[in-house]
Amino acid sequence: MKKVLVYGKNSYIGEHYYHALKKSGNNVIIINSFEQKPKDIDFTGIDTVVNVVGIAHIKITDDMEDLFYKINTDLAVELCDVAKKAGVKQYIYMSSMNVFGDTTETISSREQEGPKNFYGKSKYLADQKIHAMEAEDFKVASVRPPVVYGKGCKGNFVLLQKVASLTPIFPNYKNKKSMIYIGHLDNFICELVANGEGGYFHPQNADVISTADTIVAIRKAMGKKTLLIPGFGWLVKIGMKMVSRAERAFADDNYDLEFSKYGKNTYCNLDFQTTIDRTVNG
Repeated sequence: MKKVLVYGKNSYIGEHYYHALKKSGNNVIIINSFEQKPKDIDFTGIDTVVNVVGIAHIKITDDMEDLFYKINTDLAVELCDVAKKAGVKQYIYMSSMNVFGDTTETISSREQEGPKNFYGKSKYLADQKIHAMEAEDFKVASVRPPVVYGKGCKGNFVLLQKVASLTPIFPNYKNKKSMIYIGHLDNFICELVANGEGGYFHPQNADVISTADTIVAIRKAMGKKTLLIPGFGWLVKIGMKMVSRAERAFADDNYDLEFSKYGKNTYCNLDFQTTIDRTVNG
């Protein structure tokens, strides 16, 4: 059993981690970043700090750049520094797949890092700065998940659910998407805490899927059938060039499965359809 501090109370992922880590037998406390700054936290007896604080699921505008760096970089670095000085043994930071930018190639190496917007750049800079603090007795872990989904989760998956509920016919366009179910991410974090490791981690579901596969799975969870129509790849590609939302939905955006492997990959204990059923129906 370890004593774990989760920084990010009332956040979707933070609350999930809190309950998952407790269920795994750890002594867990969770703190609201708005109420307690790093310098005000009592780290007595804390083995691991898990920082999930960050800006996400909002429309990004140019005037928000300073705020992104303040939260995603400066706060993350400050918390890491204070935790290290207090004798904490492991610091886990929720980074992002966005550190790899807008690549449409399968991501299989850290050599492909190259963020394009200030969301990705702020996460990437935090990764660099906190790993510079790593020492023999202080492990630093950056976790870079793809799209996270689950019951009550905000973000891109909500849009897919809306589309699926209205679309009985969908183009059978076989793109490649990495996603991770919140339950699998919970399992991954519990293993990472138990092992006390540092490094860069890229967890995902056991299978890379397509947008069409996801639509079919969502509609199946709703008790609806879907007709996939082949031969519309050209239309999808035109739409991707004209509409940014179409590009986000259909562009390849995936990790190589070996790149995401952690231990025996036991953190992915459910098949894709089951995770969708639990997301849609609870």
